[in-house]
Amino acid sequence: MLDVPGKWLQAVEKLPVKEYGFGIEYYGEVGVGTPPQIFKLDLDTGSGDVWLAGQQCQVCGRHKKFNPNKSSTYKAEGRKWGISYGDGSFAAGYTIRDTVKIGNLTVPNQVIGLATNESHAYQVDTVDGLLGLSYSGVSFIPGVTTFLDNIVENSYLKEPIFSVYIKEKDENDYAGEYLFGDIDRGRFSGELTWVPLHQPKFWEIMLDGVSFNVDGIGKEVMDIKGPAIIDTGTTLIVMSDEQATEFHRGIPTAENSDIYGWIMPCNVEQVVPGNLSFTIGGNDFSVPVKHLVREPVKGLDGWCFSAVTSGASNFIILGDVFLRSNYVVFDRGQARVGIAPSKH
Repeated sequence: MLDVPGKWLQAVEKLPVKEYGFGIEYYGEVGVGTPPQIFKLDLDTGSGDVWLAGQQCQVCGRHKKFNPNKSSTYKAEGRKWGISYGDGSFAAGYTIRDTVKIGNLTVPNQVIGLATNESHAYQVDTVDGLLGLSYSGVSFIPGVTTFLDNIVENSYLKEPIFSVYIKEKDENDYAGEYLFGDIDRGRFSGELTWVPLHQPKFWEIMLDGVSFNVDGIGKEVMDIKGPAIIDTGTTLIVMSDEQATEFHRGIPTAENSDIYGWIMPCNVEQVVPGNLSFTIGGNDFSVPVKHLVREPVKGLDGWCFSAVTSGASNFIILGDVFLRSNYVVFDRGQARVGIAPSKH
């Protein structure tokens, strides 16, 4: 396949992702510039921005920094930008334009933020930056056409979709892939359930209900429903304070610690065997109880962090905990998502 952008070049490209930490984030290797300088970027459906460390960043010592002098397609732009996330992390700097490349998928003249400053959370992070996969209008940089919308508007893909498959990492930290332009039907069971976007800005759908299915006991329906964002850039499932309280009501001895937030016994799978089900588009999509148990709490023997936490306000966030069990197709062309149980 010729490496030339244009409407006649309609690609299908697979990007393997690796897992960092205890499923904290999943990143892929993305090229920026010509020839491509390779960066480890967090792939984030909850963001519209592309950003990475720049040469002028004095606190980005752990990260690879983009060198404009080594790119023949670099264009200076110079707008200031700043971005902050729900966990308190942030980055700031100035903008450039250059080519972003995933395999043979080549997107020229993309607005990119080069960080000159970033929060401590990013300074110690293994990733070099972020590749947003949301709609234009979500970007913190005003007026920017996002990477995803550039792909769709210029018909660079076979189909205006991308599919996400996440699994438990292997010995090489491989933990799945993003497939741009197609659907891998070997990665899921049954048929996809297609759900229209509630808000065609974020990848926001309507969550019809949540229930606990306990082996040998039955289903306990919870009073949890409403708008939900499928967000690959968020590790956990995030709810409002009231919804998180309702959820943890179904887990014996779970508690909301003033110091640690929501925690639960590490052996909860033995106490409450079964799964958590999310009703979307008339079908149930499950997350095993074992995936609701996060890393151990230091200093509290037998206790682990919960994969469901509070902090959301206007919508529920279905993060990587949900995606580890469910294959999701993000259809930009028809403003919808397709969901099916993953095969592992």
